[in-house]
Amino acid sequence: MLAPLLISVRHPDDSMTGHERACFEQATGCRVDLVHAMTTILDRSWLEDRPFILCDGSGDFGVRDPHPWIHRFLDLLLDAIDLKVPSYASCFGFQGVALAMGGEVGRDPEKQEMGVIPLELTEAGAQDPLFSQLSSPFNAPLGHNDQVMRLPKGVTLLAQGDLVQNQAIRVDGAPFWASQFHPELTKANLVQRWEHYRDQFTTDTEIIHSVDTQLDQSPEAPEVHLLLRNLVAAAAPQ
Repeated sequence: MLAPLLISVRHPDDSMTGHERACFEQATGCRVDLVHAMTTILDRSWLEDRPFILCDGSGDFGVRDPHPWIHRFLDLLLDAIDLKVPSYASCFGFQGVALAMGGEVGRDPEKQEMGVIPLELTEAGAQDPLFSQLSSPFNAPLGHNDQVMRLPKGVTLLAQGDLVQNQAIRVDGAPFWASQFHPELTKANLVQRWEHYRDQFTTDTEIIHSVDTQLDQSPEAPEVHLLLRNLVAAAAPQ
């Protein structure tokens, strides 16, 4: 069997691509292969013989951008669901699978989140194979401009927040999980991402100072790594 596949939706020249890969490898305990969605023609062949699939955020793009490679990426998420390949999609990937399945993704500046934020498990989340080992509330690293405004049919909500309700889902009938938050990141990793992408997030100096302060005062988020370790265990041959 091949190594797990990380589908990167960042620009290939983005230095955070290597950072992202290192974070996922540390969180899963597995070496991963990386493919750039922007420069690769993605099709079902990329999913063959993979124990699981990962996809993450994008500092420069949104899932509603009219780039052909984004449409191919969304189609590949649907292929992973159809083929029942164990998968975890965070941030851009979460918004992508919601949009691809018929949900609504939008941007409300009042609901942008950056920091380590407490989230609650739903009743379904407390029973979920990946999420059930988390406490409720649990701390989650978040950094996003867009939000999933409306979930599609065919998914189950697993975690929710006070500001943004739709924070994590499982696709019904498939081993496909997705979250707005980043289970691969530590607080220190999140600070590195923020410092790299802050100009894309905002140019308002007061907001930047506020986020810097918030991040400095944020708690650690060690629990969320359990989600990816649980994915590895769920994907292991029985």
